[in-house]
Amino acid sequence: MNAVDRAFALFSSGASGPLMVGHVLDFAAGAFSLEDLRTRVAERVAGLEALRTAAVPGARSWARTAPPDVALHVDEARGDGSLGEETDEALRRPLPGGRAPRWDLRVLTCPAEGVQRVCFRVDHAVVDGVGTAHLVAALLADEPVRGPHPYRPPGAGRGSAAWLRTVPYKRFAPHETVPPGCGAAPSGRGSLAYADVPDSVLRALAARWGATVNDICLTAVTGALAAWQQRHGGGVRDLRVIMPMSVREAGAELATGNAALSAVVRLPCTLPTPRDRLRSLTGQSRQHKVSGLREGGWGSVLRLPPGLLGRAMLRPGLRLAVSHISINGSYRVLGAPLTAASIIALNSPGLLGYVSLTRTTETARIGVLHDRAHAAAAELPAACVRALEELEPPVAAGRA
Repeated sequence: MNAVDRAFALFSSGASGPLMVGHVLDFAAGAFSLEDLRTRVAERVAGLEALRTAAVPGARSWARTAPPDVALHVDEARGDGSLGEETDEALRRPLPGGRAPRWDLRVLTCPAEGVQRVCFRVDHAVVDGVGTAHLVAALLADEPVRGPHPYRPPGAGRGSAAWLRTVPYKRFAPHETVPPGCGAAPSGRGSLAYADVPDSVLRALAARWGATVNDICLTAVTGALAAWQQRHGGGVRDLRVIMPMSVREAGAELATGNAALSAVVRLPCTLPTPRDRLRSLTGQSRQHKVSGLREGGWGSVLRLPPGLLGRAMLRPGLRLAVSHISINGSYRVLGAPLTAASIIALNSPGLLGYVSLTRTTETARIGVLHDRAHAAAAELPAACVRALEELEPPVAAGRA
């Protein structure tokens, strides 16, 4: 267990309960039965070490758990409520405890909405978001799925102290991190909102502007938060957010543990045009890449005491997280194609929202996992889509 794993384990032993990470996977309604899914899990779970281990608070090594009981870890919900309500309920349930490994998989069936949804969650001390994407694909997919691209270190000897100067665990002034209208006390009840766009749209925008899809996503989030502030606060200010960066290398796709650190990104909400915002964000991304921040930062965080990291999670300096993950290649479960997906990360109590872009072969889903006390946060995914449309070239008027 590295310092990050041990910090998550310490945090999860407190009153707040475990930090969780996972994925929501959507298929067409009636794609498969619970029995068929349990059979698939039973065939594969023994070969996935992360689903047979636990992070014990204070320990330096993983602990082997009792063999997973598929009936305990895999179940379903069939209700008359909406798919959204069923999803939020699935996210609130406690993970299996005792000697059982801390993960679960719940199948949500909603014929009225034409969707069968699989919610997979695991203790964040055991694996990170990119590792979870590889893990759930290895557990469920019919054929091997490439999953998120591995991190490729730029070469030996490269490092930087830049991460220490922008460390996300330090304190920032509230006006730099909290959007107006988010002053309500948290309820502790999470809710997932999302909007979908064709992945081809994101790729076309990235090509048009000479940017990465991640920069396009950050620009959309910036535009959405600028509009939010105008609507709910009356004024606009720049906001600092946390952005996870994977350092999981090739060959370690299914390795137990966390291999990610976070960068601080300033969302330039006060800039007047989408072009200006994109230029600012691409400049920040370029600086992250050339500075060696990812390499130096990961080495730095591994040297920090786990107790210090755990205490920092209780008092987060940043209140919003933005992530981007791409699930590459064809993805079918028991013959059913994956239609859309979203990453879920239920992190520290002070986090106001987790904004994610999760890309499958055809669909990109912008998701916002937020506390129900901030109900207006459900507006953000649609606002991100509108901000993407502002990056599109204007349509030429037809001739009379």
